[in-house]
Amino acid sequence: MIRWRLYSILTVFLYFSVSYSNGLVPSSKTIANVRKSQKSFSTLHAQFSADEEKALERRNGVLVLFTVPVAWGSFEPATRFVYSTDPELPSLLFSVAYYFVAAITLLSLTLLPQTWHDTDDDKTTPWPVWGGLELGFYLFVGNLLQVLGLRTVPSDRAAFLLQLTTVIVPLLESFRSKQVSSRTWCACLIALLGVGVMGLDNNDSASLASPALLLSNGDLMIGAAAVAYSFHCIRLEKYAQTTSAIQLAASKAVTETLCSFLAILSVLWYVSSMSPTSGGSNGGLGLLSSFALDSGNEITNYLSSHPLMTSHMDLSVIAAICWTGWVTVAYTIYAQSYGQSRVQPTTANLIYTIQPICTALIAWFLLGESLGPLGWLGGSLIGLAVLLVALPSGAASTNADV
Repeated sequence: MIRWRLYSILTVFLYFSVSYSNGLVPSSKTIANVRKSQKSFSTLHAQFSADEEKALERRNGVLVLFTVPVAWGSFEPATRFVYSTDPELPSLLFSVAYYFVAAITLLSLTLLPQTWHDTDDDKTTPWPVWGGLELGFYLFVGNLLQVLGLRTVPSDRAAFLLQLTTVIVPLLESFRSKQVSSRTWCACLIALLGVGVMGLDNNDSASLASPALLLSNGDLMIGAAAVAYSFHCIRLEKYAQTTSAIQLAASKAVTETLCSFLAILSVLWYVSSMSPTSGGSNGGLGLLSSFALDSGNEITNYLSSHPLMTSHMDLSVIAAICWTGWVTVAYTIYAQSYGQSRVQPTTANLIYTIQPICTALIAWFLLGESLGPLGWLGGSLIGLAVLLVALPSGAASTNADV
C-alpha cells in the first residue's frame, strides 16, 4: 500500500514540477489528469491486493491439505494395531468409538470464539445439515469398508489401493462434463494393471491367468472405499465454498457417529432375528449377510464378555481410539473442508498421493510391515497412473489450478 501511495505522490509531484518549471499554473485539465492517474493507481492497487490475497489463501489451503495424507498415513497402522490386541475390538465398535470422539471434539470447537476457528460469517451461515448428511455418509461407508478390509490387507498395500481415488476423481469429473480424455482412460487401465499385479504379491497360488484369485475380499473392500472417498472429494467442493469449515466438519462427524450406531443396531437386530438353522443367502447379498452375521456375533460375544469395555481395554487401545478420532477423523475432515474451499479437487487428490509413503513408513516403524517385490511393482504402476492423470498437458496446463 505504501508503494502505491508513493507512486501517486510522485505522479502529482511530476505534474506540478513540470508546470511550475515552465512558469505555468496547472490548469483544470492538468488537475483532472492527475486525479485520473491517482484513480488508475488505486484501481491497479486493488486488483493486485485481491490477487495477492487469493494467492495467499490458496497457498494456505495447499499447506493444510499436505497435512491430511500425513494424518491419514497413521490410520491403517492404528487399525492394524487394534486388530492385533487380545481381545480384539470388533470393527463396528472401533468405528463408533473414534467417530464419537471426533464428533464431540468438533462440536466443542464450534463453541469457541469465531476468530479462533473460522471466518466472521459463521453467525449468518446456517448449519450445513444436508451437506453433513451426504458427505458424512460417504465417509462412513469409506471408513467402514477400509476398517473391514484392513483385517486381512497390510497397511502399506491398503494405502496404495486407496490411491485409486486419484484416478477415479478425474474420471467421474470427466463423465460429469461429458468428456473423457484418452489419457484418463489410459491411466485407468494402468491403475487396473497395478492393482492386479499387487494382488499377486505374497500369493503363491495366484497367477495372471487366474484373475479371480488376484484380489481378496479385503482388497475389494479397500477398492470400494476408494470409490466412496472419491464421491466425497467431488461433492465436498460444492459445500466447502458456501459453508463454514468447522461447522461442515462437525456435521459430517455427527452423521458418521449416527451411522455407526445405526449399523451396530442393525447387525444386532439381524443376529437376533436369525433362526439357528438359517444360513447365509446365496448370490449378491451373500457377502453382506455374512458380514452382518459375523459382525453381530462379534459384538454380542465381546459385550457379553466385557460389559464395561474401558475397564478391560488396554490403555494402548484407548490411545489408538483417541488418536484416530482426534487426528485421522476430526482433524482431516476439517482440514479437507478448509483446504478444498481454496483448492480444486484434482489438485487436492494430487496432494493426497503422498499417503502411501507416510503409511509405509509408519507401518514399517510401528508394525514391521513391508510390501514384497510385486507389491512395490503394482504400487509403482498405480503411482504412474496417478501422475498421468494429475500432470497437466498441452495448453490447458497454463490455466490449471496446480
